[in-house]
Amino acid sequence: MIEGRVRDVIASVFSVHPDELPARLDPDTLPGWTSLRQVQLVLALEREFGVEVDPTLVPDLVSERAIVEMLAEAAA
Repeated sequence: MIEGRVRDVIASVFSVHPDELPARLDPDTLPGWTSLRQVQLVLALEREFGVEVDPTLVPDLVSERAIVEMLAEAAA
């Protein structure tokens, strides 16, 4: 399930246990979600899912939902 793996990657990048993540994940709900963390998150997602994220999409990947949608499209 993509959502679970995405949450695990986010938890790892933000050094938080997955059970401690808020239900909605975005910069407003997850402290420390900075532009640097955004880049680290994208790199971790690329490694985990074996995809290459188009750099023009990075600014749009600011929520769990957006990330899952991008990964679903990449897998299609």
